[in-house]
Amino acid sequence: MELYLQLRLGVKKPFMKSVIENKENKIEQFEAVLECSLATAKQSTLAPKTKTRVAVCMSGGVDSSATALLLQKAGYDIVGITGWLIKSGSRCCDTGMVDAARVCEQLGIEHHAVDLRELFRLEIMDQFPQSYAKARTPLPCSMCNTVIKWGALLNYGIKHLDADYIATGHYARVEQTEDGPRLARSKDQKKDQSYVLWGLTMEQLKRTLLPLGDYTKDEIRQIAESGNLVTAKRKDSQDLCFIPEGTTTQEYLAKFLDERPGPIIHVESGQMLGSHKGTHNFTIGQRKGIGVAYAEPLYVTSVDPDMCIVYVGSKEALLRNELTASAVNWLMPEPPQEPFEAMAKIRYNSPVEKAMVYPLPDNQVRVVFAEPQPAITPGQVLGIYDLTDSYIMGGGWID
Repeated sequence: MELYLQLRLGVKKPFMKSVIENKENKIEQFEAVLECSLATAKQSTLAPKTKTRVAVCMSGGVDSSATALLLQKAGYDIVGITGWLIKSGSRCCDTGMVDAARVCEQLGIEHHAVDLRELFRLEIMDQFPQSYAKARTPLPCSMCNTVIKWGALLNYGIKHLDADYIATGHYARVEQTEDGPRLARSKDQKKDQSYVLWGLTMEQLKRTLLPLGDYTKDEIRQIAESGNLVTAKRKDSQDLCFIPEGTTTQEYLAKFLDERPGPIIHVESGQMLGSHKGTHNFTIGQRKGIGVAYAEPLYVTSVDPDMCIVYVGSKEALLRNELTASAVNWLMPEPPQEPFEAMAKIRYNSPVEKAMVYPLPDNQVRVVFAEPQPAITPGQVLGIYDLTDSYIMGGGWID
C-alpha cells in the first residue's frame, strides 16, 4: 500500500513514513488521501504533438499568473492547475481559485482544480501545531512545495493532463549543466526562493520550469500589467494560508493545544523570572511577547516542552557554532560522502555563512559554521549552497 501511494501521489518516502508512524487508522487515512489526491477533474484535451505541455501551478497571485503568460508567449502549451487545499474560509482557496480561473480564461487555456484538502490537512495543517508542541518551529510553505506542488500536483499533471513539465511562480532558476539540472538562485536576490525548494528531487527538477528566476519582481508586475491580467495588482500574501486573517499564530495554536504552564528561567543565572502558559507560544530567538520584565533585552534561547520550561537570556546566549539536520535531500547527481566547505543558511531571511558540512548516516549532516550563528531553531530548514552562493546543493530539517 505504501509503495502504491508513493507512485500515485508522487511523494517521497519520508512523507509516507510520517503518515504511517504518526496516524491511527492507517488504511482508512491512506484511502482518504488517495481519494482526495486523485479527485476527478474535467477531462483534459491531449497536448498538441507540435508543442510541449506545461502544467502551471496557479494560486491566483500575480507571480503564477505571469508564469502562465510568459510560458504561453514562449510557445508552450499551457494548462492551469490549482490545488483546493482548505475546506472553506481561506482567502487563498476562495479568492485564489477564482482569480486563477479568470486568468486562464483570459489566456484561453484550460483550468483544472484538484481537491487536495485531506492531503493538505494531514500533512501540513495537522503537523503545524504538533511541531510547536514538540518545540519545533515549522516551515509549512517548504513542506507544501514538496508534498503538494512537486508531489500531488506534478503527478496529477503528468498522469491526467498529459503534461511534460510543471511550472510555478517561484523566484529561482533551473540551469542545465553537464552533470544535469542545478537549482540556481534568482536574478532578484531579494525575492530568491531557492531555499524553500530544497526538497525537490533531481527527477522532479528535470520536469520543472521556473521562468520568473530571470526577472525582478517589478518586471513581473509590469509584464502582468502589459498583459492586462486581472491579478496584476493583487498584493502578495505574507501570511500562512490556513491561519485566518487577523489571527495570530498563538491564537491559532490555542485552538489545538492545551495550556501547560511552566517557569521562565534565565539560562545564564538560573533565576526564575516568571511563568508562561505553554511552551508552544515561544520560538528560539523570540524577543517580544516573552511576558517578563528585565533590566536587559531577553531572548528565548531554548524550549523544553517535556519539562514545560522556557529558557531566556542575552543575545550572546543565542549563538551556536554547529547544528545537525535530518531528512537531508541533495540536489546533486550523487550525495556527497566526504566533508566539504559550503555556504549555509538557517532561516529564509538569514544570510548565508561559510561552514564545513559533514555528511552522516541516515540522511543526516553536521554543519560547523566559521562564525557563531544566532537562533539556530529546530524545525527550520538548513539550506546548503556552493561556495559561490549560486546553487543550492541540498537541505534538511534542523534538529
